[in-house]
Amino acid sequence: MRKRILSLLLILGLVTTTSITAFAEPLSDSLVNQNEVYKQAQNKVEDIEISIEKLDSDIEKIMIQVDQAKVKMGKTQLEIEKSKKDIQDAEDNILEEEDLFNKRMRSMYINGVDSYIEVLLDSEGIEDLISRVENIKKIVEYDNDIIGGLTDKKDEIEDQKEILENEKTKLALLTTDNEVKISSLKDKKQKQIVLNEEAKKQRRLYAGMVSEGQAIVNISMNQINAVKADSPKYTLSRGATSLSSNSIVAYASNFLGTPYAWGGNGPSNFDCSGFVKYVYAHFGVSIGRSTSDQINDGSYVSRENLQPGDLIFFGSSSDPHHVGMYVGNNSYIHSPSTGDVVKISALTRNDYIGARRVK
Repeated sequence: MRKRILSLLLILGLVTTTSITAFAEPLSDSLVNQNEVYKQAQNKVEDIEISIEKLDSDIEKIMIQVDQAKVKMGKTQLEIEKSKKDIQDAEDNILEEEDLFNKRMRSMYINGVDSYIEVLLDSEGIEDLISRVENIKKIVEYDNDIIGGLTDKKDEIEDQKEILENEKTKLALLTTDNEVKISSLKDKKQKQIVLNEEAKKQRRLYAGMVSEGQAIVNISMNQINAVKADSPKYTLSRGATSLSSNSIVAYASNFLGTPYAWGGNGPSNFDCSGFVKYVYAHFGVSIGRSTSDQINDGSYVSRENLQPGDLIFFGSSSDPHHVGMYVGNNSYIHSPSTGDVVKISALTRNDYIGARRVK
C-alpha cells in the first residue's frame, strides 16, 4: 500500500512538472512573439515616417524653386518693361533728331542731294564754297552718326526684348511644371499619411509594452526637465545671452508640441530646418535656412563625440532630407513631418549621415 502511494505521488509530481513546463514555454514564446511584432510595427512606422520626411523635403525644394522662379519672372518682367520704354525713348529721339534736321536743313533734308548742290551754288566765292562744303560734310556725317547710332540702339533693344520674352516663357513653363510636381508629391504624401496612421494603429495594439526607444526618450525628457528647472526661464522671444549646450536644449524644448508646416519658420509652426534655425537665431547664431545648407555650416562632429545642441542629419550624402538637434542620451529633438509635432525621438534610425557643431 505504501509503495502504491509513493508511486502515485511520483506520477503526480511528474505530471505537474510537465504541465508547468508546457505552460511556461508557450508563455515565453508569446512574449517573444509580442516583442517581435511590436518591433516590426515600430520599424514599419519609422520607415513610413522617413518616407514622409523625404516627400516633405522634396516638396519644400520644389516650393523654393517655384518661389525663385516667381521672383525671377518678376525681375524679367521689369526688364521687359524697361526695354519697351528704352525702345520708345529711342524712337522718340529719332523723331526729335529728324525734326531738328528738318528745321535746320529744311528743303535740303527733304529734297535730298539737289538741295546740297543749291547751297553750294549760292556760295559767294571760293572760300565761301569751301566753307559750305566742309559744313555740309560735317552736318551729313553728324546726321548719319546720330541716326545710325539711334537705329543700332533700337535694334539692340529689340533683340534684348526678344531674349527676355523667351526667358519669360521658359520661366512660366518652369512654374507650371513645378506646380504639377507639387500636386503629384502631395498626392503621394497623402497616401503615405494614410499608411502612417495604419502603422500607428498597429503599434497602439502593443501600447502596454514600453519600447527601448521610448525608454530612451523618457530618460532624455527627464534630463531636460531637470536642466530647465536649474536654468533661467526662457521666453519665446529672441535675444538670450547665454550660449551653452544646456541653454540651447532648454530653449528648444519650449517648442515641444509645435506643429510641423512646410516652410515653417516659427514660432507657431516649423519645418525641420526652420526649427533649428529659429532656436539658434535666439542665441545670435546664424545658420542656413535649408537642410542642404545647414549640413555645410559649422564643423564636422563624429557620432561618438556628439554633444547636446549639435545638428544631426538624416538621408544620404547626396540628399540630406532631415535635420534635428541632439539633446543627449542618444536622442534628439526635431520637427519631423507633416501631421506631426516637435518632439524628442531616440537616435535609432538607420539613415543617420552626420552631425555639425555650429555654436
